[in-house]
Amino acid sequence: MTKSLIVVLAGLLLAPVVQAENCGWPEREALESVVRVTSEDGSHASGVVVGPNRVLTAAHAIDEAYQAFIRIEETLYPAFLASIDRSKDLAILEVSALDVEPIKLGDSDLSSSSKVWAVGFPRAESKTTSSGSFKIKAAADGALHTTAPIDSGQSGGGLISCEQGRHVLAGMLRGFAAYVNGDEYVKIKNHSVSVATADIRNFISEWERTNQ
Repeated sequence: MTKSLIVVLAGLLLAPVVQAENCGWPEREALESVVRVTSEDGSHASGVVVGPNRVLTAAHAIDEAYQAFIRIEETLYPAFLASIDRSKDLAILEVSALDVEPIKLGDSDLSSSSKVWAVGFPRAESKTTSSGSFKIKAAADGALHTTAPIDSGQSGGGLISCEQGRHVLAGMLRGFAAYVNGDEYVKIKNHSVSVATADIRNFISEWERTNQ
């Protein structure tokens, strides 16, 4: 029986980097930049505040037919789709009066075995942070593969690393790895996949350029 590696999207529920050990566990400000994304159709995902009133999330978590919201504790903030790139699985939501400090995008590639943290809202429950290390950057699509485990609902969340003693966004969580065994997907333990900040930066820059 053949087994082929796939990436299971985890969004819907219906200069070298300084070694991350110098940072320790992400501080409160970095963790608070990861927010919950919900929709009126009942779906749940995660997002990252990357600018004033600007939330990055996974394109596969967005259904343009339904109103999206950013949920902070018990408050829902209407979110409007500003830009989407389904080929890169990236989307930007604009939100009014969102009092959350944006996280800085990382400037450098992750180095071998760099420490990372995956932050999101698994299965529409409380925010979870898991730790792991960087494994490889895929040659085909530039995706980051790490050992930080994630679950359904964490797509759009933050992959955080340490750069020059500061926590930064190394990528956006996209899904977990699995293989096909007959008619079933078997989740691979401690293997998550993220969109790299190089693609995120290009996506945001292109949107800003076309909207000047």
